[in-house]
This record gives sequence, structure tokens and C-alpha cells, in this order.
Amino acid sequence: MVKMLLQPDSTIGIIGGGQLGRMLIFECRRMGYKTIVLDPDDKCPAAQVANASYNFSQIADFIKACDIATYEFEHINIEALLEIEKNIPLLPSSAVLKVKQTRASEKTYLKEKGFPVPNFQVLNDISHVPSIIKDKQVIIKKSTGGYDGKGLYTIKSLSDFESIKNQLVDEVFIVEDLVPYKKEVSVICGRNIKGDITVYPVADNVHQNGILHYTLAPADITDKAKSRAYEIAIELIKTLDIIGLLCVEMFLLDNNELFINEFAPRPHNSGHYTIDACDISQFEMLMRAICGFSLVAPQCFCNAAMLNIIGKGIDALDFQKLLSLPGVKIHLYGKKDVRNGRKMGHINIVGKDIEGVKEKLFYIKDLIYPSSL
Repeated sequence: MVKMLLQPDSTIGIIGGGQLGRMLIFECRRMGYKTIVLDPDDKCPAAQVANASYNFSQIADFIKACDIATYEFEHINIEALLEIEKNIPLLPSSAVLKVKQTRASEKTYLKEKGFPVPNFQVLNDISHVPSIIKDKQVIIKKSTGGYDGKGLYTIKSLSDFESIKNQLVDEVFIVEDLVPYKKEVSVICGRNIKGDITVYPVADNVHQNGILHYTLAPADITDKAKSRAYEIAIELIKTLDIIGLLCVEMFLLDNNELFINEFAPRPHNSGHYTIDACDISQFEMLMRAICGFSLVAPQCFCNAAMLNIIGKGIDALDFQKLLSLPGVKIHLYGKKDVRNGRKMGHINIVGKDIEGVKEKLFYIKDLIYPSSL
């Protein structure tokens, strides 16, 4: 654990080489920190901008080169994390990622700790499902391998289940009540070693095909719902004893009740707007938290929107039109291979007038996605 401030010119190790690591490195570079990436691909988005990169067969070298380590995704071998943690501070800790290793462990943890979650059952036998769904609609989620909508099935009838049941054979899966939510929201908060906590505004999230499509911040919800969302996020970051960042994704019901859908102990896609709309981005907040610095409440200067660029390469972007719009910022991740469902970048839109931000968001959305995703 960090007992003192980790000053600039120290080296921060980042486990995972995706766009979250890349954006964290930009903030580290601005503040004078060196960065090293641990990822199988030495040309991954983060490795492109880091001081050095190592693969998982070089963990010993990675450890020697770092003063501290953090991670930018959850699906990491726990044994590798324990080896790192045994030698240098790993923040958040491996104990947090053990909770996140499967959807079943995450949901069970939240329920056991008293956090609001939809009613669910963990199963490994598809024969039990028909009796569960005979009088209600559910979401079935594979316990492992789920990310950006993968391994997730909406079941509104027995025929829906029959069409996907073969994909659940020999799997552990969750059967969760389909919540009649009004909207999906998220809260990102940070916590340092002293226990100081900062919170970003609640954000509205819109998904398509299980992938975040766009975010609007601050969320258009009641003060009561905002207070409850903050309360849940702050209590969870304390319960998990996270030093770093936590994003909590929630379902908001018509009666202002909130259920946790899932959490992420790292920077989150729904917080990308903070790069251009806030004085302290989510990535700087993570760096401050793990390096032992004070966590100053972030100031958001304007309304903001974030639109993901999904499955679209630079040839599909009209930069002339995009860059002619005031308040528009393009963030590309350096990925060469364009694939369906792959996040290639995002666009932030900022402005004082929320309606103007929305107008630009939907104009850009139609420009990039002339038909549905």
C-alpha cells in the first residue's frame, strides 16, 4: 500500500493496453509520470503512447520497472495480479477484482452486502429455467466472458429461451428479473488512501446491443434520485475498500428507486466526457487517488455528451463537418482493425446549453450512423 506521495517522475504500471490505459497515460505524461503497460499486444492503444510495454511472460521485468500498478480492465488472471501485488502496490487491490471475476460473484457480493440489485438466481442447469420464466420476463447472463453485451439474452417468452438454451450448456449463468427501468444512469467516484471521496455528476447512459452508445451529463433526474445514486456509489466504494476509481451503473425506476446493474473498479466509458467538461478528468482523478494526493471535488464547467465511435474507422468520419462544430472534440484510440462492435474512439460535445449539446449529439449520431447500429 502507498504510505507516501508518489511524486512525478515515478513509474506507473498499467495492466491492460486498451483505450482506458491510453487515456490514463496522457494524463500521467502531462503530470510528469512515466508509464509502462502490461499487455500481450505491444502495439495496443496504450503501448503506443507508453514509455515501454511488456507481455505477461515478462511480469518480473514489469514489476521491477514500476513503482505502483493499476489496471484498466477486469478480466485478468488473479495469480498474475497476486504476483504483482506481492512486490509493489496494486491499486485497487486484487481482492476487488476477485469480486469482479464473474457476474455471479459480483451479484452475490452486492446482494450479501445489502446493496439494491434486481432479483436473480445463479444456475448451472438449463432445466430449471422454464419454471422460472413461465410468468415473468428475465435477462439471462453468462457468468463469465460478458462484456459489451456479450453473453446476455433478453427472455420474454419460452420460445426466446429455446432459441438460446444451447449456448448455456455447461455454463454457470444468472437468471435476473427484467427491470422496468426508466433509464440507465452511472456514477463515478474516487477514493484515496486517506479515505477522501469525490464524486462526478450522475450521467444518463443509452445503450444499443448491450454497448454504451452515448452519455449525457449531468443526468436529467430528480434531486432525490441523484442523492440516492451518490449514496449507493459512496457506500460501495467504501465497502470494497477501493483506492482508485469506481463506476456504478444503475437502473432508475419511475418511483426513483435504483438497482445496481454492475460496477467497474476503474475508469469507465460513461466518464469520458470528463476529459473535456471537467477541470479534473476521471483519469487524473485515478492518478491522484493511487499516488496518494488530495482529491479535490471535480468542477464541471458545462453540459456534456459523449458518443462512442463503434465499428467505424476514420474513413467513415467526416472530419470537416465534425470539426466545424464548436464544442466538439474527437478522441481516437489508435486501433487499426475495424470490427463490428469494436470501440474505435469517442466524440465529446460540450456547451452551456443542454439543448444545444443534444442537438449536436443527435446530428453527429446521424452523421456517423445513418442507420441503426
